[in-house]
Amino acid sequence: MEQLMEYVQRDELERRWARVRRFMETDALIVLQNVDQFYLAGTLQNGVLWFPREGEPIFAVRKSFERAKVESPLRNIVPMRSYSELPGLIPNPGGTLGFELDIVPVQMYQQISKQFPNAKLVDGGKPLREARAVKTPYEVNCLRRAASMLDKAFLDIPSQLREGIAEFELSARIEYVMRMAEHQGLCRVRRFNMELFYGAVSFGETASYPHSFDGPVGVRGLYPAVQAMGSRRRLRRGDPVMVDVVGGYAGYIADGSRTYSLGPVTPQMRDTHDFILDLNAWIETQLRPGAIPSEIYADIQTRVKATSFARHFMGAGENQVKFVAHSVGLELDETPVIAPKFDAPLEPGHVLAVEPKVFYPGLGGVGVENTYVIHDSGCERLTTCPQEIYQV
Repeated sequence: MEQLMEYVQRDELERRWARVRRFMETDALIVLQNVDQFYLAGTLQNGVLWFPREGEPIFAVRKSFERAKVESPLRNIVPMRSYSELPGLIPNPGGTLGFELDIVPVQMYQQISKQFPNAKLVDGGKPLREARAVKTPYEVNCLRRAASMLDKAFLDIPSQLREGIAEFELSARIEYVMRMAEHQGLCRVRRFNMELFYGAVSFGETASYPHSFDGPVGVRGLYPAVQAMGSRRRLRRGDPVMVDVVGGYAGYIADGSRTYSLGPVTPQMRDTHDFILDLNAWIETQLRPGAIPSEIYADIQTRVKATSFARHFMGAGENQVKFVAHSVGLELDETPVIAPKFDAPLEPGHVLAVEPKVFYPGLGGVGVENTYVIHDSGCERLTTCPQEIYQV
């Protein structure tokens, strides 16, 4: 019988458990967020995962219990109808319990915490985030597959560019190409109220259009309620085209950007992009174990401030952001980040999306973004297609 899904194996989960336990300062974690549950259990269901400092976790599942049993190699998967059943399902919860207080809704926290009246309740999100920052070989392979989707889309785009095509039309083509490459069709972001579909497709001045997302690339979208992918803006000759999208395989996200044009861009845009490629090449030399993200960021700022690009680096106007790279994995906004205050050194297994870009109000922007994995001796670029401006 054909196997329709690839499941996470138990030895992979045990490697993750060991890493989380290195950072735990509680007797157990009460894991409620679906991505954290998937990381520890290999299935993404509606339930409560009790993760102890030692021993086998317990996954109490409201829905779907049957699917959880198929997908997860956990030995203790039990059905649950109400949170009130938890004390009976978890007989020895421990004296100190950690909750993902950075993400769990207050109402859910209150409903579950009252089931453990004698326990001290603290924030347990940090050990999960720190553990997830370093990817296992299995996770890196998933990210590699996600990055290959980006390469397919980026290489297809030149054949689609024509005068008069709308942003949303090019967006639809990009979605089609990646979906046919088995893109998962979803991008998860941890931060409250920060939403993302496949990314942004922006022609000319759209790439500098104001938006609420914590990223440098401007985007209009089709409706005020959904500021994503492309608008009705149509392509004109000489417009720089910024495509910033994510690949997604087995839950894992790779992030990338490329710049295109129909006919030559202006000398200003060409010179800017040449600077970005040189800067990105230098950043690559810094992505190695032991390097400090905040120091890399400071050095980038020093390099940029010596040029005419500083005012427009990493966003036009209020779109300007104070980072140059973010980590990716099961979510788009993981750690570490190449930004101020991130002082812990890079480690093998960190996976970062590096995105130096420059944007001019009313004109648009140029730049690149690549997903890198840190190895013992340096970094590997997972998004392998050319980085120069694709001129049609």
